[in-house]
Amino acid sequence: MIQGSLRFIVRLLAILLLVAPMRAGAADGAAATPIRIGLLPTVATLSLLKLYDPLRQHLQQALGRPVELYTSGNFHSYLDDIAAVEFDMLVAAPHFGVIATDRGYVAMLRYQQELTPLIVVTKESALREARHLRGKRVLTADRLAALSVVAETWMMVDYGMLAGVDYELNEVSSHSTAVRAVAIGDADAAISSASVLQQLPEDQREKVVSFASRLRIPHQFILAHPRLGQETIGVIREALGDFGATEKGRAFFKAGGFKGLVPVTPADMEQARPYAQMVMRAGNSPATNGRSGN
Repeated sequence: MIQGSLRFIVRLLAILLLVAPMRAGAADGAAATPIRIGLLPTVATLSLLKLYDPLRQHLQQALGRPVELYTSGNFHSYLDDIAAVEFDMLVAAPHFGVIATDRGYVAMLRYQQELTPLIVVTKESALREARHLRGKRVLTADRLAALSVVAETWMMVDYGMLAGVDYELNEVSSHSTAVRAVAIGDADAAISSASVLQQLPEDQREKVVSFASRLRIPHQFILAHPRLGQETIGVIREALGDFGATEKGRAFFKAGGFKGLVPVTPADMEQARPYAQMVMRAGNSPATNGRSGN
């Protein structure tokens, strides 16, 4: 779990932490204890850590204590880390966010837009509707990913198409890897999202087009564990609320393809819960089979 994650990112994390050293005096006393944020492994690790470093710096300044970024090797490992409560904060897919709240995390904010799965194809491709994917090879970062779960549900409900029966669905290391493979002709299509496409280099974006799923889900949740304490969680909420008004915050939201942050509502939780239940019924991870998170 966390040991594998550390091996995966420790060198990259060290680079980022050197880029933005903490303000003087912030490591005194209890403030020396780092807050660890677990990021969902949606894109290549270095790209993910670079994207979120401005948010890390903003929280670090507001809290006066170190803030560290982590990710996991894949979505299954990320669920394992949720089960083990390895992270103090999470930036999690909405259905993972529901699972995390059931493990004790507090859902604070989410990205303002909805998470709408896109089917990404090359500009030269004749594929323009989901029904055209019958018999084709489609890539996804992980079948546990919200984008994949929602897209598979859409294709089953609207078109009666099952992954592994009516079309081939293969997992790759990240959403960005899936889109890159499509861009160079290694797959017919990929399941992705507008925010992932925004995070790709322009030369790759220019090679692809997409069409959207009818079904959608709230965007990624930001959660905190109660062990941080109410006061610290309150400071985090306030700092995240102010982030969009800063120059770094505006640059972060633009680079990530995000539209700001809004509070997570009970309606968001209920919209995401059916997809969390799909994952839990599948029993693909210790996070879903009753393992203790305390």
